[in-house]
Amino acid sequence: MVIQFVVGWFQQKFFKQVEKITPAKEGFKFEHEELKRLMNRLRNFETVEFRDLSGSLLSPETIHLRFGRDGGIDCVIRIVAPTEAGARNVAGRIRNILINGDY
Repeated sequence: MVIQFVVGWFQQKFFKQVEKITPAKEGFKFEHEELKRLMNRLRNFETVEFRDLSGSLLSPETIHLRFGRDGGIDCVIRIVAPTEAGARNVAGRIRNILINGDY
């Protein structure tokens, strides 16, 4: 009885419980990291905003707090340009960045 008490105390005192990383948690982490990379790549695009489906602004500092209904992020890249031609130009540049994986 005393040995079990000592062993139990020793385990609680010196060993931390390791959190099991499930495939879902790994997927969340991957999706958040990918979006952070994209946000950092597009940070100098003054006409680009990242928003969630409810319209709230997303940022690399707060993205880890966001989860959509399905567990993903649900991100909308919004282009706010003064002209239609400017918006098309920025959209084309973003499309090329995404296609080429340049982020």
